[in-house]
Amino acid sequence: MMQRAQTTLTHPSDPPAARPGPKPAGASVNSNPAENRAAASLPVVLPGVAPTDVHPEVDAETHILTVDNFKLAYGKRQTLHGINMKIAGGKVTALIGPSGCGKSTLLRSMNRLNDLVDGVKIEGDMRFKGQSIYDRNVDVIDLRKKLGMVFQKSNPFPMSIFENVVYALRIAGERSNARLDEVCAKSLKSAALWEEVKDRLHSSAFGLSGGQQQRLCIARAIAAEPEVLLMDEPCSALDPIATQKVEELIYELRGKYTVVIVTHNMHQAARCSDYTAFMYMGRIIEYGPTEAIFVRPHLKETEAYVTGRFG
Repeated sequence: MMQRAQTTLTHPSDPPAARPGPKPAGASVNSNPAENRAAASLPVVLPGVAPTDVHPEVDAETHILTVDNFKLAYGKRQTLHGINMKIAGGKVTALIGPSGCGKSTLLRSMNRLNDLVDGVKIEGDMRFKGQSIYDRNVDVIDLRKKLGMVFQKSNPFPMSIFENVVYALRIAGERSNARLDEVCAKSLKSAALWEEVKDRLHSSAFGLSGGQQQRLCIARAIAAEPEVLLMDEPCSALDPIATQKVEELIYELRGKYTVVIVTHNMHQAARCSDYTAFMYMGRIIEYGPTEAIFVRPHLKETEAYVTGRFG
């Protein structure tokens, strides 16, 4: 059986006999100097050494996207190490982990955005609804319509709110005004933005607030009728009120869409996701139901991260 290679981090930890169990995300770290000096070492898994700890609930789901032994390198720098992951259809899956652990790289690989980066090398495979996304017969443009992306920074186009939403239909050749109006209204309602902009659809999208612009980008992605929404830290540049609205939207989109979200905010992952995968140094350490990951993780590495002891 493969053994977990360990390195050590000198962070505070309760003595084993006195430990109360996993703390919820955001719990304060013990700051007692005397206890810090006597802190136990926390094990941290190194890449490519042991398989991911996958909770049985994950395997029981119906999966829409499967990642098989996926490796990615930028030139000589290996970024992802043998990722194996199954994404549940109609659910929200969060990717968490320290900066630089490969979360965004994995997300961008799911609709082949990394193809646009020079020097990228991949091994392994990803399958969307059973078909390899790297098959030579796959239309990459069509793939990106089915797996829509919402980026960290809102990026509305320099055009009206209406034209932003229907952009995908315009470039696909749609000319029916009735159809465009229908899709615009439906997408803005799905993005919880319709009531705020219905009287100014032909005004510039740049006149919207930051939170509204991000929801506009979500509406634009929805208008292309995707099956999966990939969100790369969609709330990182937003204020708390705008963040709450986007999180509520993500929660409401489950069922209609499969959502995969990268976030540095563990509270956000706990609030709006069904499943959470903890990543570290280019591999997935533990993957399971969000409540279990934050309250009853299987591994000490996961507990150390979600309780704020490192990362």
